[in-house]
Amino acid sequence: MTANKRREARYAHPAAVYSSRIHTSGCPWIYTWDCDQAWSDIQCEDSEAADMLRAQIKRAFEKGIPATRNNGAPNADGYPTHRCPVGDRVNELTDVKFDSSRPLPWAGELYAESDDGRTMYRLYFIERRADWHQPTDRIIGCGIGSKPVDESTAWSNADQTRDIHVAMD
Repeated sequence: MTANKRREARYAHPAAVYSSRIHTSGCPWIYTWDCDQAWSDIQCEDSEAADMLRAQIKRAFEKGIPATRNNGAPNADGYPTHRCPVGDRVNELTDVKFDSSRPLPWAGELYAESDDGRTMYRLYFIERRADWHQPTDRIIGCGIGSKPVDESTAWSNADQTRDIHVAMD
């Protein structure tokens, strides 16, 4: 398989799926109760990371976050600040509650590295969309997850999938 074919297979979604409301200014944010609680926790654990996530939200609202910083998009360039969409693996979980009557929401994540550089925090957000082909007018902060930067730990992608599922539910 050629490099181009591998890249096309990795980015199997239509281009519009990688477009997020956070890429343009004026996106209003609201937060779930769980996300509010997670803000309190991260503020106590690592105020610098919490401030970085808040700064990204402010940037998204005031100017928009460059789409080229989307770690999940085919045209990604530079240091990634976010990834969208996320959650493709959630449907593989045995206890998933999404189906045709309650479809899997379109979700993304903002990144912030911990003060000591050992943890990567992720603020999960959902966009209320009629389908995956158009950005919405509202962003819902729905949870905060974390993972160790050191890949020699016991953390796995399944842990992140579980964090995303909890945020979506």
